[in-house]
Amino acid sequence: MAKRKRLSSELVFVYGTLMSGHGNHFHLTGARFLGNGQVNGLGLYDVTTYFPGAIRENGSSILGEIYQVDSVTMNSLDRLESNGSLYLREKLPVLLNGEVNVEAWVYLWLKKKKGYKVPLEQQPWRKVKYKCN
Repeated sequence: MAKRKRLSSELVFVYGTLMSGHGNHFHLTGARFLGNGQVNGLGLYDVTTYFPGAIRENGSSILGEIYQVDSVTMNSLDRLESNGSLYLREKLPVLLNGEVNVEAWVYLWLKKKKGYKVPLEQQPWRKVKYKCN
C-alpha cells in the first residue's frame, strides 16, 4: 500500500469573493471551515465594483471567515489574488469566533485606497446588486 504524503496546512482569513456564497468560494473546495474571524487594524473598502480590499487602518476592523487550507490551495489562492501585484499575503493575528487569537494569512490591497469604506456593521462584505427601475 502506498503511503500518502501529508500536505502542510495553513490558516487563511477571507473577507470578499472567497467567502461562502460568493463566486470564488469554489477555490476553497476541500478546505476546512474553522469559523468567523475579525482582524483589527484593517479597513475594508469596495476597491472595485466586483471585490473589496483590506487596507491597514488604525481603529478599524474587518469581518470574514477562517479556513484551514493545504499548500496546493494556498498556491491557488496566491494566483487568484495576484499575490504581489494586487494583493500581498501577510500573516496577521485574527480573532476566531470571538474567542481565540490565531495567526492566519490575510490578503492586503496594494493599490491606492479608494472607493466606499464598508463599515463594520455592514460586514462581512456582500456584493451589492442594485436594481434600476
